[in-house]
Amino acid sequence: MAPISHLLTASVALCAAPLAQQVAPPPDPDESMRQDRPGLEPESTPVGPFEKQAGFSLMPTTQPTLMPYLATVNLYGDSCTVAGALVTGDPLSAAAQSVKTALAQYGVNYAIWQSYDFVAMSGTLGNTKDVLNYYAFNSYLTWNIFQTDELGGSAGWLTVGSSAGTGLGYDGNEQTAQGNMGTLGFPLGTDFGQSAFLYQLAWQQSFMGGQVVVTAGMVDPEMYLDLNTYANNQFNQLMNYEFINPATLPWSYNALGVVVQWQPVNWFYAMFASLANNTAYGASPVQDISSDDWTNTFELGLIGEDVLGLGPGTLRVLPFFGTAKGETGAGIAINLEQKLSKSAPLGMFMRAGFTNDALGAVQGGKSSFAAGLVLNGPSESPLLKTQQAYLAGGFYWLEAPYPTTAHENEYGFELTYVLQLTETLTLQPDIQVILDPANNPTTDSVLMFTMQLTYTW
Repeated sequence: MAPISHLLTASVALCAAPLAQQVAPPPDPDESMRQDRPGLEPESTPVGPFEKQAGFSLMPTTQPTLMPYLATVNLYGDSCTVAGALVTGDPLSAAAQSVKTALAQYGVNYAIWQSYDFVAMSGTLGNTKDVLNYYAFNSYLTWNIFQTDELGGSAGWLTVGSSAGTGLGYDGNEQTAQGNMGTLGFPLGTDFGQSAFLYQLAWQQSFMGGQVVVTAGMVDPEMYLDLNTYANNQFNQLMNYEFINPATLPWSYNALGVVVQWQPVNWFYAMFASLANNTAYGASPVQDISSDDWTNTFELGLIGEDVLGLGPGTLRVLPFFGTAKGETGAGIAINLEQKLSKSAPLGMFMRAGFTNDALGAVQGGKSSFAAGLVLNGPSESPLLKTQQAYLAGGFYWLEAPYPTTAHENEYGFELTYVLQLTETLTLQPDIQVILDPANNPTTDSVLMFTMQLTYTW
């Protein structure tokens, strides 16, 4: 989407950081925010709008049969309304659900996020605004093309991801929260550029009864790797991008490459992604393609249904190696999620990683650590009644891979809450405190308050 998927033009640099750090990554639709998760086995023989041959169906209405984790990673459902909202039965939500239901009859499933963000900041650099307004759009679509009994039971589908955004008001397209506060990380994940572009256009094919999925084409690696139930989507979870994907991962988005996913058993999976790492967002995926700018990433995952009696948990390990501007390097990232109580909706997440200066410069992080506690719905609590209800706090540390104008190490704190207003609309107040902003020599701390209104359908 990788990041969304994850899923625009570069912001004007207001400080001495390299250009790579002034371009926020696009958002990625994520595992935790998938619409109704599809079942693993079709309830009946696939039937599409076209005549079906024996052992083969074209544009089937049922989702491909995949192993459990691969299903949550790759597939979207046909529901967008969330039960338990403050206002139910509104016509906008009903219309959105009608469209999703109709398109699902032709094998088309998708998720769309639209948001308005009001941002107020303190400690901003001179000659920059301390109040900004943004509109952001992100979508991810899958189109089931065929299913067949051949190749051990195989299915093929098309994936399309797109993003768009704009600053609102005077200078809205030239100024960003990251640039105005002089931070190394991206405090506002929905501020990802000022134009529309595709971040994914790829074919997916399943094999071996859904144990293997191959994705090839223009791909956002954040769509499949480094997912996390508790922190993975800036539209209805923590907003700072360091909680979504660490800047130590040397990835680019809408990159040419391939991702292979394999889940032989319920408790283990493995993935491998090989993609270009220098693709500018919105640019052709074949532009400047070279082995001098390429990243290979593995992901090994252990999935526990009940870890130490606390509930489900997943450990992901991501070793990677590659080249950036002809210089080779390697690194590793660790990703952990764990429910902390069977009776309460409490969970935790942790991400950490490190690499060398060359690969770290791709996204702007040499070493990083992020962790947080999350209360998420649905639960009996009146504050967490709905599926998208979310209360979380997080901390991050980020080390720059190149000289900065003020601080080499940056630290951030975030507290956020998501309230379900209607069946498709959420309101999210968010506050962040960032200490030692890397490119702000005028202060040792900055503060950002955001009010985000998100329509998800």
